[in-house]
Amino acid sequence: MIISNDKREFLTMQVPQILTNLTADMVPQFGLMTPQHMVEHLTWVTKSTLKRQGEPEAEPNDSQKYFRKFIDKGAIFKHRPSDKTTEDLQALKYGSLAEAIENVPDAVDRLYTTFEQNPNFKTYNAMMGEFSFEDQELFHYQHYKYHFFQFGLIDAYYEDES
Repeated sequence: MIISNDKREFLTMQVPQILTNLTADMVPQFGLMTPQHMVEHLTWVTKSTLKRQGEPEAEPNDSQKYFRKFIDKGAIFKHRPSDKTTEDLQALKYGSLAEAIENVPDAVDRLYTTFEQNPNFKTYNAMMGEFSFEDQELFHYQHYKYHFFQFGLIDAYYEDES
C-alpha cells in the first residue's frame, strides 16, 4: 500500500484498512507494546490531545518548547530505548484487539469534528502546549505511521533519514 501524503485520507481511510492486517500475535520491531496496547494508545492519545486543559502561561515551559520544536520539524518520532518493562504497560481497556480497533475511527473522527465545529479552536495541555488543527493533524498522521511501522504494517515511516 502506498501511504497517502494527504493526512486526512491517511487517517480516515487508510488507518482502518491498515489495521485489518494487525494481529494479536504480531511482535513489534522495537518497543514493548503489544498490538492491542498500540491500538489503545493511539486511540487514547488521539482523544486526549483534542482538549483544552487550562490556558497557556506567559512563557512556554521546557516540555512545551520541545513539542513546538518537534511539530515545527515535522513531528518525526524516534524510538528511544528505556528501562521500562512489559510490567509498565497500561492495563488494557478493551476485551480484544478487534474491539480496540473498532474504536479508532471514532477517535480520528473526533479530531476532524472538533475543528470543523470550531475552526479557530486550539488545543492545550501543560505538557504539549497549544496546538492548532494543522499541528494536531500532523502530530497524529506521524504518530499513527510511527506505530504502524513499529509493527511492520507499513514499510517505511519517513523518507529523510538525516
